[in-house]
Amino acid sequence: MNTIFLPATILALTLVSVLIVRSRPLVLKLSCELLLLIVILACLVARGTSPLPSGTELARHADAAWLRALAVVWWLIGARVVAAVVAIVLGHDARSRPARLFSDLLAGAIYLATVLIILNSVLDLPVNGLLATSGVIAIVLGLALQNTLADVFSGIAVGVDRPFRVGDRVTIKDHAEGMIVEATWRSVRIQTEQDDIATIPNSVVARGQIINHSFPTERRAASIEVPTRSSARSELLLELVRQATLLSPSVLEQPAPSVSLKRVGLSTTTLGVHYYAATTSEMGKAKGQLLRQVRRLFRHAGIENGSPPPLSEVLRQTTLFDSLPSEQIEALSRCLANRALAPGDVLFDQGSAGASLYIVRSGVLNVERRHEAGAIERLGRVGPGEYLGAISMMTGEPHPVTVTAETFGSVLEIPRGSLETLLKKNEVLSAALEQAIRQGMIILDGADAARTCDPIDRSGTVLARIRDYLLSSSGRHGVPNAR
Repeated sequence: MNTIFLPATILALTLVSVLIVRSRPLVLKLSCELLLLIVILACLVARGTSPLPSGTELARHADAAWLRALAVVWWLIGARVVAAVVAIVLGHDARSRPARLFSDLLAGAIYLATVLIILNSVLDLPVNGLLATSGVIAIVLGLALQNTLADVFSGIAVGVDRPFRVGDRVTIKDHAEGMIVEATWRSVRIQTEQDDIATIPNSVVARGQIINHSFPTERRAASIEVPTRSSARSELLLELVRQATLLSPSVLEQPAPSVSLKRVGLSTTTLGVHYYAATTSEMGKAKGQLLRQVRRLFRHAGIENGSPPPLSEVLRQTTLFDSLPSEQIEALSRCLANRALAPGDVLFDQGSAGASLYIVRSGVLNVERRHEAGAIERLGRVGPGEYLGAISMMTGEPHPVTVTAETFGSVLEIPRGSLETLLKKNEVLSAALEQAIRQGMIILDGADAARTCDPIDRSGTVLARIRDYLLSSSGRHGVPNAR
C-alpha cells in the first residue's frame, strides 16, 4: 500500500496543478510544468526506473501501473513544454503569420512523436502495424484533402515570403482589395472598402499578384481628370487647379501634387491632377475635397461664365451675407475696397489692430499663429468666398493670427462702419457673425475654449461683450428684430 501511495499522490497533484495553471500567464505555466517534470523524474529514478521504463524494471514493482501512468504524464507535459518553447522562439504573434504556421506544425509533430514514444516505449504496444496502416490512410486522406493540403502548403510558402502582415492593405489581383484581418492555414480574410469579408484560399493567394499598399509606406498615389468647357487660358486653369490642391487638407504637400494638360479640344479642356493621400482610407476624402475646391475656384473665377462675378454676387455667395436682401447687398458692395496680393504679402500680422472684415476674392492665403516660444503653427488655408478678421473687428482686440498670401490673389475689405449699419437692421447677420467668431475660437483655442464662449453663459461671455462693443458706438444695447 505504501509503495502505491507516493506515485498516486504525485499523479493526482500533477493533474490538479495542470488544471489550476491552465489559464495562468505563460511564464507561470511553464515554471509549474518544469517543476512537475523534475518531481516526476525524481520519483521514477527513486523507484529504480525512468520515463522510458523496460518491462524487466517494472516487473519488480507492485506499483508498475502507477509508474507507467507517471511516465505517460511526464512525456505529455514534456511535449507541452517543448511546443510552448518552440512557439516562443519562433515569435508567437498574431501578426507573425509564418511563426504561427511553423509553431502549429511543429507542435503537431511534437505531439505525434510523443504519442508514438508512449505507445511503443512506455506502454509496450506494437506500433509497426499501426504505422503501416497509417501509411495507407495517409494516402487516402491526401487524395481526399488535396485542395486543403495545397492551401496549407501554399500558406507556408506565402508565410516564408511574407508579402503582407495582418493590418496591411493589399490588392490580390482579380480577387479582392482591402485590409488583411486574418491569415490562417487555409485562407486569408480581407475586409473590403464595403466592410465585407472576402475569404481567399492560400493556393489562390500564392498564385496571384499581390500588391501591398502599406509597404514601404501607407501613402497612396491617385490621379483624377478635370474636364471643363471654357475658353480661358490654359495657364489660368492650371493655376486654379493647383490652388485647389493647396485648399484640400487631405492632399499631401510632399510629394507635391502635379497638374498638367491632358487634352485640349475645340470646346473642352481636360486637366490631370496627380496627388498623394496619407492612407487608402484618405483617398476618397482627398478626391472629394479636390473636386469641390476645383468647382469653387472655377465658379469664383468665372471660368464657366467667361468673366468673374460682380462684387454683389461675391457677397451673395459668401455665407456670412447670404441672408441680406438685394438692396443691402448692393449698398454694401459700394463700400468694398479691393486689395491685390502677391505671394508672401502680409494681409495682417498677429498683434496688429484691425477694424475691417476681409473677403477672399481670389488666390490662397495662409493663416498662422506665432507662439510665445517663437514656434509658428499653421492653422490652415483659406480661399475664395471665405472671410477673415471678424474677431479683431468685432472686439477691437489685436489680430490673433497672421495671414499671408501663398499665391497671387485679391481680397475685398469691408470697414467696420459699413457693417454697423447692417447689424442694426439685420438680426440674422448678427447671429452669423457671432457664429463665425465662435468657429474662429474653436480653431484658435480648441473645443474647451469654444464652450466657455457660449453667448448665453450667465457669467458674461466673449460673444456678449462683442455685441456690447460693436453696438456701443451707436448708443444701442440690443439688436432689434429684423422684422
